[in-house]
Amino acid sequence: MMTEILADNVDVLQVFDSNGNEITKSSKVSLFMSKNALIGLGTELIRLAHNYKEGRHYHIEPASNEMTVQTSGVFLTPDSCEFIVGCSNEKVIDEYFKD
Repeated sequence: MMTEILADNVDVLQVFDSNGNEITKSSKVSLFMSKNALIGLGTELIRLAHNYKEGRHYHIEPASNEMTVQTSGVFLTPDSCEFIVGCSNEKVIDEYFKD
C-alpha cells in the first residue's frame, strides 16, 4: 500500500457504451495528443483546478463539418468520442483498496 499521507490526487475513469451502460472494466482508453493539444488541455485543466467546484464539468464534442469548436483547449477529431472532464471529490487512493 501507499505510504503517502495525502494520496488524494485520484482520478476516476469511466467508459460508457452508446446506450449509457458503463463498460469500464472491459474497455481500454487511448489518448493520442499533439504537443499543442497537451499544452491546451493541460492549461484548461489547471484553470479548472483553480476554479474547482464539485460537480463542474466540461463536455468536449468531436468536430464535424457543421461545428468545429475548440473546447477546453483542444479539438477532437470527427471519429473521436465525446470526452467529459469533471470535478469530483474522491477518496484517498488507499480507501479504494480497503476490504
